[in-house]
Amino acid sequence: LLMGLAVGISNIAVRSNMLKNSELKLSHDEVRRLAATAERERIGRDLHDLLGHTLSLIALKSELAGKLLARDPVAARREIADVERITRDALAQVRSAVSGMRAAGLVGELASARLMLECAGVRFSYSGFDHELPPAQETCLALALREAATNTQRHAGATNAEAALVVDDQGVRLTVRDDGHGGIAAHGNGLNGMRERAESLGGTLRIDAQRGQGTLLTLWLPDAAAANVVSLAGAQPATRQASA
Repeated sequence: LLMGLAVGISNIAVRSNMLKNSELKLSHDEVRRLAATAERERIGRDLHDLLGHTLSLIALKSELAGKLLARDPVAARREIADVERITRDALAQVRSAVSGMRAAGLVGELASARLMLECAGVRFSYSGFDHELPPAQETCLALALREAATNTQRHAGATNAEAALVVDDQGVRLTVRDDGHGGIAAHGNGLNGMRERAESLGGTLRIDAQRGQGTLLTLWLPDAAAANVVSLAGAQPATRQASA
């Protein structure tokens, strides 16, 4: 009787933990979904506010230039010049807006990682995430942080984790550390994709995961200006060929 009672209580406890974990996962997925929906709505509003008036103005000036073309070519050329100027200004504003949207990716992933880990009982701390970075680096770091946090939550068995971002004259370095059991495979699909993205920007990825000593992920990307110089140097022959 006592054995049956103990087994029953144990089964109830296991079932209760499973239900709690399922609820936490659903809660995390719901937060992600709501955040994505809010971000899409914000992008839609920003683009409408940014482009609505500009496109209407371009349409009006283009129509006016067409009417003036026959009777006043000089005025028509002025209108066309205005259209060109407005278009260039709009393009610059769109690029700035898109850069701002991408720059929010790392902050969003940081918040998501904190929510996911703390829901799983992992204390999460972070520092240095107040730097403005180029969009390509921002995306690479955000995806790396997402993969690292997911691996910590699913496989590490950790109680503490921390992430740090350091930016200096040499480049930018992201480190994610946990105190789990370590021993993760350094060549999984997610880590391979992370490594390929880093290498495409001239960076490196290192995984230190000795069994029983936790896991340390270090992603380093070179200074963006230096990377741009290398990229432009590689593109020059193709530019000359196109000109020829």
